[in-house]
Amino acid sequence: MQKIELIALLEDSKKIIDFLQRKGLVDVSSHELPESMYAFDTSYNISQFEKYRSTAAAAKEILNYHAPKKTSLVDSFRPPREMELSEFLDLADDADLTMQNCFDIIEAGRDIQQAKNDIIRLETVNSSLSVWESLDIPLKSAPTKFTQVLVGTFPDLQTEQTIGEKLAELVPDIEAYEIECAYSSDMQSCAAVLCMQTDAERLLEALRSFGFVKPAEMPDRPVSEVIAENRKKIAELDKEIEDKREYIRGFESEHDKIDFIIDYYQLRVDKYEALKKLSVTDRVFYLSGYVPEKYAGKVVSALEEKYSAAVTLSEPSDDEDVPVMLENNAFGSAVEGITDMYSPPGKHDIDPNNIMAFFYYVFFGMMFSDAGYGLLMVIATAFVLWKCKPEGEKRKTAFMYLFCGISTVFWGIMFGSFFGDVINTVRVNFLHLPEMRLYVWLNPQGDDLMLTMLWCFLFGIIHLFVGVGIKAYMQWRDGDKFGAIVDPLGIYLSVGGAAPICAGMIIEVPKTITDIGKYCALAGVVIIVLTAGRASKGIFGKLGAGLYALYNTVSGYLSDVLSYSRLLALGLVTGIIGSVVNMMGTLPQNMIIKAVLFIIVFVFGHAVNFGINVIGAYVHTNRLQYVEFFSRFYEGGGTAFNPLKVNSKAFKIKEEINNG
Repeated sequence: MQKIELIALLEDSKKIIDFLQRKGLVDVSSHELPESMYAFDTSYNISQFEKYRSTAAAAKEILNYHAPKKTSLVDSFRPPREMELSEFLDLADDADLTMQNCFDIIEAGRDIQQAKNDIIRLETVNSSLSVWESLDIPLKSAPTKFTQVLVGTFPDLQTEQTIGEKLAELVPDIEAYEIECAYSSDMQSCAAVLCMQTDAERLLEALRSFGFVKPAEMPDRPVSEVIAENRKKIAELDKEIEDKREYIRGFESEHDKIDFIIDYYQLRVDKYEALKKLSVTDRVFYLSGYVPEKYAGKVVSALEEKYSAAVTLSEPSDDEDVPVMLENNAFGSAVEGITDMYSPPGKHDIDPNNIMAFFYYVFFGMMFSDAGYGLLMVIATAFVLWKCKPEGEKRKTAFMYLFCGISTVFWGIMFGSFFGDVINTVRVNFLHLPEMRLYVWLNPQGDDLMLTMLWCFLFGIIHLFVGVGIKAYMQWRDGDKFGAIVDPLGIYLSVGGAAPICAGMIIEVPKTITDIGKYCALAGVVIIVLTAGRASKGIFGKLGAGLYALYNTVSGYLSDVLSYSRLLALGLVTGIIGSVVNMMGTLPQNMIIKAVLFIIVFVFGHAVNFGINVIGAYVHTNRLQYVEFFSRFYEGGGTAFNPLKVNSKAFKIKEEINNG
């Protein structure tokens, strides 16, 4: 990585930023303002572009809901559409028109939502009034000169008879009233009582004594009319919603244009974020950043040829936070995203991806360990790579799962799992043939369970030792040659020597090997105790630090090695569940029913097993890299190379490809 510095005319600033953005090779960095220069304030522009982008994104969401764009899962892996710079500029000129369409879509979406809210409100009103629908007078009836209507509800089952009996008991001297029950149930009863004006207050008090409450909604018309009117309004609102939906569907052809302006305004945000990092005077501006060394000469030549600019390249100083750009082949770059999720390499780290990739694929395959599932992964990812030709992170992800699939096929063959034990299931239940040996190396589901676990521990020790070796290389590189020898040697001898002794508790190990292991472990202990505390002062301080390092080595490596038992555990889960699925499909005795059920259970059961265990294998493989492997040597904390570029999902400019 080289540092690039540029001074050019202020009038060319936006053109140069546009050029660098299309190239996508320069990470524009912030810097201290040189004397007599000031910085652009582009905050307002950025906020406006972000507002436009969010508006377009909202319109896209509404359009997708009412008129979804016809795409397939395969299409999601295809690279963005190529376009000439001239086409890009033409579409950019039409951005205002497209934004107006976005506003119209959003307005129609709001109208639809408002209509839906009104429908819910009207349906709620109708639901609350429906219990009164049989009543042919308004709930809110004005009293006459001599009479009054009392309308209300009871919290329990009441009838005209029970209400009359209770009133006769509570107000026996009042006889001039008429009761009508509009609705009765165990939870609620609705009634209207017609009485004389002079008796209304006493009757209301009596009714309230056993739960009478006036309703919240009291229209001054018969309820049946209100409900009918509300139903008519609901029908009108439904038509309005359908009309608005049809209006939105009329913008179906605008999908690509809206996708374009979403990315276009993101480009504008990125551009003006870069402009904020410039230092300017009234006539010139200054820019600094980082460019990959292999592209530096080409970028400088293009800038000096196109613009009146002075460009210099230099080596970054040690105290600069230089961004990191990883360069690996397809095998190693496929897992760069896994490393980035942890942390990009720091300036003193090595790129771990090529080394990690081997272990990643091996461990993923051991955990998934079904040749049938692995074959599906290989076919799917190979098809995506061949048919869709994905780019960038999608291409890396496809390659990662391709290599994981190949590893899964290998370990499935080694452990004898192909869609569980489907081969023997078909042989026994449908072909009436005896079972055959499915595994090539070990049978974890049979007699080789403990032996398989020991192999998992061995692979774990190798994984840890490689991490220790990388740390030793880094110590040697940084000048600590003594530490690069004694630190890994102590670990290799102590842990490696203890391994056959521990294995002897499970399997028979030749005495010669265990004796050698004892002496190696003892030598490793001595080396750790005598050298691990070399940075401490005084002989007792060195000895104490050495003993503490020994304790950490024993306890730490014991727990770390045991962590690799997950290789066996997840592999067993995948195989056993697959076998159980096959068994469930062969339970019926009738051959026709058995065959039909087997096909259904096979497809559904293995799809679920695949989905659950592919996630488990991914998560636990990541854990082994992050916790066990990276902890040996990797610090991280670097800044990923993030050049000013065309961040677009919808398009890519051909000039960027040809010149980049």
